Amino acid sequence: MSFLRCRMIWRRRSFPPRAESNSGISSNSVVFREEALRDSEMVRSGRTDGVCAEKQLLVSCARTRVVPEIAEGIREITAGPLDWDFVLSEATENSVGPLLDMNLRAVAPESLPASAMERLKIACRANTVRCLFLAAELHKILELFRAAGIVAIPYKGPVLAEQAYGNLTLRDFDDLDIIVPQRDLMKAHGVMLGLGYQARFPWILSKDSKTALVPGEYNYRDEKRRAVVELHTELTLRHFPVAPDVDWFAQRLVKVTVAGQEVPTFAPEDLLCALCVHGSKDFWERISWIADVAELIQRHADFDWDAAFRTAESLRVERMVHLGLALADDLLRAPMPAEIRTRVREDGEAVSVAREVEQRTLSRELPGAGTGRRLRFRRRMVRGMLAGWRYSLRLAMIPAEEDWEMVQLPGPLAPLYLVLRPLRLLQKYGWSRRRPDASL
Repeated sequence: MSFLRCRMIWRRRSFPPRAESNSGISSNSVVFREEALRDSEMVRSGRTDGVCAEKQLLVSCARTRVVPEIAEGIREITAGPLDWDFVLSEATENSVGPLLDMNLRAVAPESLPASAMERLKIACRANTVRCLFLAAELHKILELFRAAGIVAIPYKGPVLAEQAYGNLTLRDFDDLDIIVPQRDLMKAHGVMLGLGYQARFPWILSKDSKTALVPGEYNYRDEKRRAVVELHTELTLRHFPVAPDVDWFAQRLVKVTVAGQEVPTFAPEDLLCALCVHGSKDFWERISWIADVAELIQRHADFDWDAAFRTAESLRVERMVHLGLALADDLLRAPMPAEIRTRVREDGEAVSVAREVEQRTLSRELPGAGTGRRLRFRRRMVRGMLAGWRYSLRLAMIPAEEDWEMVQLPGPLAPLYLVLRPLRLLQKYGWSRRRPDASL
């Protein structure tokens, strides 16, 4: 049984499944920038209409610094009726359990039923153990990569926890993510096998493979220790409109201390772009991805905004960065200079998408979407109609792991995946029909 499967079983056992700086907004509502939600149906009579109180609580707690106004809002929310099973389940789904635990204990320690507090404490304790194990595993892998002469950029996971949150255990994560140049992939593959990991798709890297298929990531698993490592290259990072130059980023790395040892990782300005691409890739479905952006810029007072936007422009991800910043600003009051906030608000498409994501984030049930809406979302992530359509169609056509699992074609027939993938997406999501398990 894989680690991911084990984690899902643990989640179901620990938390039952789901049941079917403006003062003009009530303090017991999630605080949005007035300009972001002007004329929105979400704001009525001083309250956020249609907002799920449980999700509102998670957003209010998804931060390391709670100002008095937010603290008062948390106390007011927890004073009312709440479905605590749903709160705990959604905290896990959105990877904000540690932040929920920390802020409830600090702001409203008497609000949780004793049973819910105990379950949250157990979950956070398990997360701490997991974080420490994966941090040690990361150090071991990086040491072997260095010995093999492999350029490696770890990001997300334990590195992000320290770089953005300043605490290894405040960011819930399941695996390790490391970027390596495609030219070093076979050496990295050998290192991973030597550590006891197994490749999810070993035939892709076999010497006899005649296909040119590239996965979304090179996934390695150690089933016995329930460890998952994902290797990324400039080719697997397909959600960047322009393939990132790993060597260029490697020249700009900074050192971050993780569990007592320094590791090289993205400069904060480059990491902002990577986080916004990642969030957009998965339709910003988790509150933690928005919190990552807010915490990163909050923690780095000397954040170089000019450098960040130069990187964004070179990769053509300005729209994704604007979207990530709009979400962090609206939902979490992320600190940013006035001129940056103005720049973000001037991107009308990014603001429009942000409102849609915010409404979905604060809804009790995650609304689904068909293939058509997913395609439209992708198109809107890149500036320019033609460039946007080119980007969205490319992502719709490039085969992914699910396509290979559906049928493994011999090398000469690999081009047929370009036809099979759109058909699979239509079968899974439909064209416009909404399904509760589908993404935006």
